[in-house]
Amino acid sequence: MRLLALVTDAFGAPGGIAQYNRDLFTALAGSEVIEHVDILPRNGTPPSKLPERLHQHNAQAGKLAYTAKALRLAKRNKPNRIFCGHINLLPLARWMARYTGAPIWLQLHGIDAWDKPRRTGKGLFDHVQLVTCVSRYTRRRFLSWANMNPSGVKVLPNTVATPLPAHRDQSRRTALALEDKKVLLTVGRLAASEAYKGQDRVIKCLPELLKKIPNLVYLIAGDGDDRPRLEQLAQQQGIADRVRFLGKVPDDELDTLYHLADLFVMPSTGEGFGIVYLEAMARGTPALGLDANGSTDPLQDGKLGRVCDEFTLCQAIEQALATPPDPNLAQRTQDTFGYARFNNHVERLLNAFNAPATAMEAH
Repeated sequence: MRLLALVTDAFGAPGGIAQYNRDLFTALAGSEVIEHVDILPRNGTPPSKLPERLHQHNAQAGKLAYTAKALRLAKRNKPNRIFCGHINLLPLARWMARYTGAPIWLQLHGIDAWDKPRRTGKGLFDHVQLVTCVSRYTRRRFLSWANMNPSGVKVLPNTVATPLPAHRDQSRRTALALEDKKVLLTVGRLAASEAYKGQDRVIKCLPELLKKIPNLVYLIAGDGDDRPRLEQLAQQQGIADRVRFLGKVPDDELDTLYHLADLFVMPSTGEGFGIVYLEAMARGTPALGLDANGSTDPLQDGKLGRVCDEFTLCQAIEQALATPPDPNLAQRTQDTFGYARFNNHVERLLNAFNAPATAMEAH
């Protein structure tokens, strides 16, 4: 299979979509079905070395430049399959499919695919043979408006590597003056466009929680244009000294940050999946999210992490902090979402995608 991958982010770009694509392309590179993958991103700088069979081209941010580069790659390498990594790229992928005669694999992540786009165009999915969604919720929302056969719409969740055994880094706790504290943690961009992630909901819970857990501290990792609003909210709630804004935390420091937290909490209403829940639980840190979006998949409906509704969030945080952590959480997360399971899932989908369209119904 010669694959042309049209994506927003891949190797060398930050964020959950970039990480998903890196994991997916690495899994593809390990398959004998794949001959070559041309990755064309809108963002990101290709690393000096990639797995064999993968070639990431320089990012093309402009729409015309991106389209022109995709056309040149299609002419030169003659792909027989098209991977479309975002629904906003589907019109271009459809054009590439018409030009090459190659079917499309469409990847859906979350909120962008939950409602029908204003401009879908007639026959938008005519060349789409396979759709993969990061969660059951995204799949349900997509199928509620898309004229697609459900048998060709699959769930392929995020994956996560389990690092070294989880441990409490006391030196880091000491450096942050957290030796005797109960620590809540949220990791995520503080963008006004992503205010749905719910840091404000946790801040509003703190006055009530502090009455019962006086040594509670809330760490917020991430930065963005919504930070001033959140800082002001903490001031208004009278708990500014209990909310610490850490700014953007480098990836190589996140392990330590997850380890020192007693509870990872992100009461988001707009997650397609939420890989940060997996990152926390893979390090043995309990995680809590809401039951109203794709967060329920990494949390396994409460079997792996905790889920609650918006109205019981404060109570759920209190209960989670009072419950001893599961010593097997990191291993259970690996068993459910580790690379081995993800790679096997990708291989099955890839074999079906490489077969006639009717084969998708069996996978």
